[in-house]
Amino acid sequence: MKHNITLVPVTAALLLGCVFLVSCQRSQPTARVASSSEQPDVTIPDDLQETVNTLIPAVETLDIPSILSAYAKDFVSGTRRDRDNVRDVFARLKENHVTLQVEQTTFEKVTATEAQLRTQLRLRYNDRFRDLGEGEVVVTDVLRHFLRKEEQGWKIYTDERLSTYREGRFGQQPPNAKLEVPEHLPTNLAYPVTVTVPRERNVDYQVMVGNYAEDPAILPPPDIVTSLPEDGVLHANLLPNPQGRSEMVRITIIAATPDGQWVGATTISKFVPRATSATKPGEAEEEHELI
Repeated sequence: MKHNITLVPVTAALLLGCVFLVSCQRSQPTARVASSSEQPDVTIPDDLQETVNTLIPAVETLDIPSILSAYAKDFVSGTRRDRDNVRDVFARLKENHVTLQVEQTTFEKVTATEAQLRTQLRLRYNDRFRDLGEGEVVVTDVLRHFLRKEEQGWKIYTDERLSTYREGRFGQQPPNAKLEVPEHLPTNLAYPVTVTVPRERNVDYQVMVGNYAEDPAILPPPDIVTSLPEDGVLHANLLPNPQGRSEMVRITIIAATPDGQWVGATTISKFVPRATSATKPGEAEEEHELI
């Protein structure tokens, strides 16, 4: 079975964090680290705070010129995207009426000339799934971004994705599902994933499982297409990319009546980061050329 997927918001969601991270004080009026019992407060320079305060409304209203002013001219994301790509992403977000919200942000490191921030953001948009019509897709991202102080002020010069969870629900009976993946991409030949779906009476389920580069232009076909086992738990093994780069695992579960009529579908994608290294994002193309 094939389905129509609006790829623009998905691709955009995977690139967005570089700007959202700087929007770290949405719910906090003072320049402090976001609430955390595990780290001390960090003093934020006034000009960095001013950058944050200016960027927040720009991000939430998709004011592209103001957003781009926060990026260094030589910006390169952890997946080798440049500043022009950022412009294109936000333009597509605006065109597709994506709603953006910064949920939580933490300053992990701040010096007089460098800042390292971590943020959790949420995106919502409508997508379509064949005959089931429109449904809502929610993407939750956690990202880390690196800023430096230049003559023109604080600028984002690279980023790093920490986690992504994307879920879309379509039709009258979208299945509830859980996807389990490794914390990091293993170095051995294959890695396990587990799909769990609580079964409903008189409903058949088809499951599709696949993995792909962190931010593809086009989603590849799934590696596995099968019926859900009777106990509602599917175990599968996926081959990682040979370069050991970060990737996404995606599942699609289609619920149908015994006569084959679709009643609902759920899509879930989870980020599996590559093995950690000391290399800063954007510095090693052979490690970060994901998209």
